[in-house]
Amino acid sequence: MKKLSTLLVFICLMAMVSNSTALAQASCVGTATLNVTINTCVTGELVKATALLQGAYSTGGQMQVSSGFFNQIPLTQPYQSAPWGYGGSESIASRPANMIDWVLLEVYNAADTSLLETKAALLLNNGSIVDVSYISNPTVGGVYFQSVVANSAYYLVVRHRNHMAIISRTTVTLPNAGAYNFTNFNNVMGGAPQVANMGSGYYALLAGDYSANGIISVVDYNGYAQLPLPPPNSYVDNDFNLDANVTTADFNLYRPNSSAIGMPAIRY
Repeated sequence: MKKLSTLLVFICLMAMVSNSTALAQASCVGTATLNVTINTCVTGELVKATALLQGAYSTGGQMQVSSGFFNQIPLTQPYQSAPWGYGGSESIASRPANMIDWVLLEVYNAADTSLLETKAALLLNNGSIVDVSYISNPTVGGVYFQSVVANSAYYLVVRHRNHMAIISRTTVTLPNAGAYNFTNFNNVMGGAPQVANMGSGYYALLAGDYSANGIISVVDYNGYAQLPLPPPNSYVDNDFNLDANVTTADFNLYRPNSSAIGMPAIRY
């Protein structure tokens, strides 16, 4: 009898505990929404510049390339080889519709025009040079540099695979609110002889520097004329007009620019 009484008490206690647990669980039932914002942070100072390529120039300060060329633009920056030897890892998941090609934007020290930092960037059809983060954030209007000290002055350089590089006439205080305009020859060190006059006040990097060494010479002609010719729709350095083919049209760009010599700071 005593054992039965003890068993009944134990069962009653367990029932009370279970009931209390059920009440506690019932009082916690519900839903909640947690909003989390994840920012993709890009560090550094934003450097803004605009430039045009003679070979891709269209009209009114705009450039265009053939669909064949556009589809061959690599998704990873193409400046790893000589003479640039740039080891940056810049890449994009897809080509924005307004992309013309890859360029290098460089920052040089004001004191001795020595190279401080190089970044591979996207050249857009209106001449804007933008960071690869433009793909995920089209409001980005420049290129981020990690070595730039804010509110300090530097020279800017623009390089392309087969156009002669240019350097700013004066130093630029960075970060700059407005883009440094290389389409105006007055902003280019060495002035008008360093760029191509496209008319209507627009100037562009000179086409034909196949070797990209800052001098357009017979070396570049030999690069243009090398055989065998690349197959159609190729991304090659002797395609000066960026139409994905090597033809006499490319020679016609090279010929008037032969003997052009870039400023010492940009020559390899």
